[in-house]
Amino acid sequence: MAVMQRPGFLPVLAATVGLFRHARRGLADPSLLPSIERAQADASLDPQWLAAYCACVGLQDDRHLPPLALQIAAAPLHMAILGDARFPFRALGMVHLTQRVVQTRPLPSLARYDLRAFCADARWEKRGMSFGLVTEARCDGEVVWRGDTRALAPGKTPAAVTAPTADAPAEPADVADSEQVLRVPESTGRRYAAIAGDLNPIHQHALLARLFGFRRAIVHGTWTLARALAVAGLPQAPAFALDARFRRPVELPSDVVVRVWCARGGDAVPGGAPAHRILVSPKGGGRTCVDVELVETTAPS
Repeated sequence: MAVMQRPGFLPVLAATVGLFRHARRGLADPSLLPSIERAQADASLDPQWLAAYCACVGLQDDRHLPPLALQIAAAPLHMAILGDARFPFRALGMVHLTQRVVQTRPLPSLARYDLRAFCADARWEKRGMSFGLVTEARCDGEVVWRGDTRALAPGKTPAAVTAPTADAPAEPADVADSEQVLRVPESTGRRYAAIAGDLNPIHQHALLARLFGFRRAIVHGTWTLARALAVAGLPQAPAFALDARFRRPVELPSDVVVRVWCARGGDAVPGGAPAHRILVSPKGGGRTCVDVELVETTAPS
């Protein structure tokens, strides 16, 4: 049985260096994105790693996997895909655009999972080309969890290309059911990076982040999403679908406000499933950083 453990510094550094071994020339046509896949069978999560992850995002119960735990645990598979000689984009400078997670039943922390990750569905955007990175987890032969990440490889979009525009959902008109201010210290990026195995310099220190066009270091979008879900106490159901849009980064250090709208009788999506909304914004006002919609569903009996 393979065990997904907390990455050590040297293996992570070696994997990071591996991302730069090959030239990355991008793609002239999204349809030319190669099919690259990595997998790991019969994997379980190291309990110490899981406890550290839960503590970092503000969770107490590690008997069941948090919504994004498998996304982070599968990082070695993602790194292997990005480091493949056929992968066309540079890893540094990529921007996390969206994250979708679908879970169909409770995921015990001690269960064994067959993990599979692959890239798919490249398309032009206003500021370059995006691609999908899909992660699936099977338990007893059934896909019980799937994460769909969309990342942007910044670049020049041809003038002849009409990039799709995604309108942001309107903010709820009523007052949030709960609201909490979070202090995000400057060390958050380094602490989470050590757990997630992500040594991207934009998360490490302001001096390094400025080399990539950021005013200050920024925290990982998956940390902000996981922390917001923990504050909201969501999902409460073992089966759910969530969609997160990363509008702008959370700078380090900063104060952010997590506002939560809980589902009511009239807030159900077709089929009657309750829908929730979470917005993460800078304290004192400003554009939304993360916008989350979560629909709780019924796990099969």
